Amino acid sequence: MKTDWRQFCQNAGFTPLDQGIEVHFESGRSQKVSIEDHEDAFQLSSLVARPSVVAELDDAPLRCWVRTRSVHLVGFRVDARARLIAEAWLPKAGLTPEEFQFVLRHLAAEADRFEFQLTGRDQE
Repeated sequence: MKTDWRQFCQNAGFTPLDQGIEVHFESGRSQKVSIEDHEDAFQLSSLVARPSVVAELDDAPLRCWVRTRSVHLVGFRVDARARLIAEAWLPKAGLTPEEFQFVLRHLAAEADRFEFQLTGRDQE
């Protein structure tokens, strides 16, 4: 049986998008999260900073590494397009809606927090 992540997101605070979800926070901020459906897992990712912001950082890979070490469930990296990305992987086996939503909200919050620390804005 195929697991459909959309069934896990029928909850207040989420706005469905074509390829993911927009997570809304009580503060009024929001963060878009893309969801890729792989055979055995879901890959959740969110744009933290565009290439123009990353280019202004002398130490973007080091900042990603330090940030990744300081949080749980979420990793940060500079991708092949020079964007700073937050991502998390969720195995499908035994996955519950509560677990999916917890990781989704956590990823969105960490991506939004890092974005704010780098830019001072809510762009993504």
